[in-house]
Amino acid sequence: MNLNRNCLILGVSLALSCPLHAGDLVVELKGIRSNDGHILGGIHQKSPTIKFPDQKGSVMSFRVPAREGTVTLVFKDVPEGDYALTAFHDENGSGEIDRNPLGIPTEGYAFSNDAMGFMGPPSFEDAAVTVAEADGVASANIKY
Repeated sequence: MNLNRNCLILGVSLALSCPLHAGDLVVELKGIRSNDGHILGGIHQKSPTIKFPDQKGSVMSFRVPAREGTVTLVFKDVPEGDYALTAFHDENGSGEIDRNPLGIPTEGYAFSNDAMGFMGPPSFEDAAVTVAEADGVASANIKY
């Protein structure tokens, strides 16, 4: 009887630790000015130890060929929760976002919800979108 009780407790614990629902996360990046290079980015969850938008905090990443206009990506079966998108247009293929001497990006970049920070990146909360049983949509315009 003790074994059955322990198995029941283990089963309930495992069920509670698994996401109950998942949806798709649709990423729409708009305003891409050319077909040069790639669009690179990450999908982030809030972390107590990693400051958004540090790429070390991304739970999913992408690298797709740039296409003038809009690029749409779909991440399937994403566990429900809040996510924030970062992206940039790596036109020269360096693999990093280029910056001027003041640290201001010289390549196009975007955050979900078109969130903007003051003297730096936006907060996770301003860029966050929710994925639940219904799909979440992270939409952003690339700013050059």
